[in-house]
Amino acid sequence: MTDMSHTPSTHSAPSSGSTGTERRPWSVYLMFGLFGAQQGMLGPLMPFLRAEFDLNLRWTGLHFAAYALGLVLIGIPYRWLERRTLPIGTGRIAVGSIVLASGLFAIAGGLPMTLPGSVLMGLSGGLVMAVGQTMLGKRYRQQAAAKLVEAHIVAGLCVLGGALLVGAATAIGLPWRMAPLIVSAWALVMFCAPLTIHRPESAGNVSSETAPDTLYPQRLTRLSLWALVILGISAEWGVGFWGAEYIKTHVQTTASVAATLMSLYFAGTVCGRLASSYALRRVSPLTLLTSVILSAMATLLVLSSIEGLVGTAIFTFVLGACLGNFFPLILGAAMRVAPDASSALSAQASQAVGVALLLAPFLLGLLSERIGVEAAFSLLIVYPLLMLPLVPALRGRWSVGNTAQHPME
Repeated sequence: MTDMSHTPSTHSAPSSGSTGTERRPWSVYLMFGLFGAQQGMLGPLMPFLRAEFDLNLRWTGLHFAAYALGLVLIGIPYRWLERRTLPIGTGRIAVGSIVLASGLFAIAGGLPMTLPGSVLMGLSGGLVMAVGQTMLGKRYRQQAAAKLVEAHIVAGLCVLGGALLVGAATAIGLPWRMAPLIVSAWALVMFCAPLTIHRPESAGNVSSETAPDTLYPQRLTRLSLWALVILGISAEWGVGFWGAEYIKTHVQTTASVAATLMSLYFAGTVCGRLASSYALRRVSPLTLLTSVILSAMATLLVLSSIEGLVGTAIFTFVLGACLGNFFPLILGAAMRVAPDASSALSAQASQAVGVALLLAPFLLGLLSERIGVEAAFSLLIVYPLLMLPLVPALRGRWSVGNTAQHPME
């Protein structure tokens, strides 16, 4: 990715106008699609694993924890790869890890393979996301936020696609193993194809439009990014995991209707990111992030106060549009402040996602057992509330002027 040479960067970011008209980096976006497909199929696969391997709910839940653990551990292989210039290229290595992880899951013969397979799925998904985010950060620098949002639109669509793939394959009589096998085959095609993501980058061959990382972000920027991502993902997936149960209880409807309404939430995340990709042509990512946080708080308040089915459906969609923008806007704002530190920022953001997925749904479930799912769900407003005072820590005024070079930790 980089040779870690500490030379001042003289590269300029593409103008906002050019980023809106140039060809989109679809090969990088497809890497995010692999991440989304793996994440989307894991949950729908669990009923089939339970039936085939006779697993109880505790062992089933451990697969989600194992996936999140893989995301947390992403920093270890990522930093090792980052310090080396490999002829195969980090893009091909990241895509190859998807081939291995999904392929292992497809041939799993029991719990001793499905649990490590879940860890590998988290690790490989985090790796393609971290590498893809770094590629976008290096190429687009201060203007990377819009491209990150577009990449996460692809990821969001593929999360839905991964779930639909499991349902479609099993509905026509194919085994559940066909879904991870198809994802593995998709990754294998990308691994073999002569895509630009496979070109190894070094100080000698970085093009004029792709800047090498030369700085390590300030401690305040790193800590605020870590905290904001954990809070943002905790809110997004707290709703994602427990939203259907809340709707079923709060609106007094059936589980089927509640699940259908939750599909509006995930559709909202995609539509919200699409709207943000256009808004970022005129508004800075930090300003848009603040607006989205405030909108999420207002939407959560409205959702807790209404009980009608139509109103709940509308505001569930709006909530998805707000919460789905948290991660790409947080990372985009950080890269705008520290454009020469995209590698470090990307790795830390991916790890923070893993921490949030590992802890947040479990803690919300534990709280629901004690005070009820409606009361616990209403407390999700605490996450965006805590985010507001942390947003200024990403501002340039606390990062500009420090040119000290920090070694990679």
